[in-house]
Amino acid sequence: MKKARQLIIGLAIAVIALYYTLRNISLDELIVSFKEVELVYILPAFVITLSTYVIRAYRWQILLRPFKDIPVKEIYAPLMIGFMGNILPARAGEFLRAYLVGKKQGITFSGAFSTIIVERLFDLICLLILFVWVFVVNVDMFDSQLIFSGVSVQTMLTGFGKFCGVMVLGLLCFMFLLAYREKQVKSFIGWLVKPLSDKWKKKVLLMVGEFALGCKIIKDPGALMKIIFLSVVLWLLFIAIYYPFYYAFDLQNKSLDSLLLLTVMVCVLITILPTPGFLGSFNAGVLIALHGIMGEAEVTSVSFGMVSWAVSFIVLISGGVFYIFKDHMSMQSLIKAEEEAEAELEHIETVNK
Repeated sequence: MKKARQLIIGLAIAVIALYYTLRNISLDELIVSFKEVELVYILPAFVITLSTYVIRAYRWQILLRPFKDIPVKEIYAPLMIGFMGNILPARAGEFLRAYLVGKKQGITFSGAFSTIIVERLFDLICLLILFVWVFVVNVDMFDSQLIFSGVSVQTMLTGFGKFCGVMVLGLLCFMFLLAYREKQVKSFIGWLVKPLSDKWKKKVLLMVGEFALGCKIIKDPGALMKIIFLSVVLWLLFIAIYYPFYYAFDLQNKSLDSLLLLTVMVCVLITILPTPGFLGSFNAGVLIALHGIMGEAEVTSVSFGMVSWAVSFIVLISGGVFYIFKDHMSMQSLIKAEEEAEAELEHIETVNK
């Protein structure tokens, strides 16, 4: 029942976001825009998108090393199937990914899931650094005349960017303290969450425990440097994915600043508007960045969003389906695996009560 409710909410958000994106564009205009796309530039976008999953696999391999040294070719299946599972409500693919690699490689669910938490934190740090660059260093991209509640939007964004900078420093300190001073950090967090209800207190402490498990890799300087390097490369690829589309649609502004802004707006929208497969929220982010801020034609921006989303979705689904068949999994076994993954998480929560 909970899953069905989450799916319905996600689909409703997707419909609203798609309406916002398409409200001023006719079907005929959209078809004409699609016909004008230079298809030769779509192939590099596919290659870059595939490359992001290769980098993810190598990074995850390093994060999993404290539990087991796994050949990278053995990581692609749970990685791609798990990411495909993220089209499910509540990003259930993360649990599925941890469950699949754990079951196949003999790693505990807690251990595998802890690496995904750490992986997400490295991604969050990279995203926050992008926020700082766009909202502080390049805040002039936004209209200086735009006022909200009597305050300049530029001023608001600059303040938000500076806050993101503080967050980056705070998260880095938290990771290192948790790696080297785990007992003291857990004790301090336990004191902080005392006012919370027992349910939320246990959830927070469970998450900290899982995170601490994954942070053990930080004690290996060589592995840490590799993770940082791969995370930077990954986010450079995330930004570069859009560049071939700039030529496919012959946008007026093909600058790096435009690419960074587009990446940030898409990340913001898919975070605050969670939808199955990011449909709608991704498109709205593209429209706001390209048309609302950069001044590109609205129909071009909408078409850009549709095509770039489709490329990402095709790679994701194709990769997931390929490894499902390669590992001789059926849809029924995949659903069962997802249910078992969630049961594992519930069991961990029960044990920690």
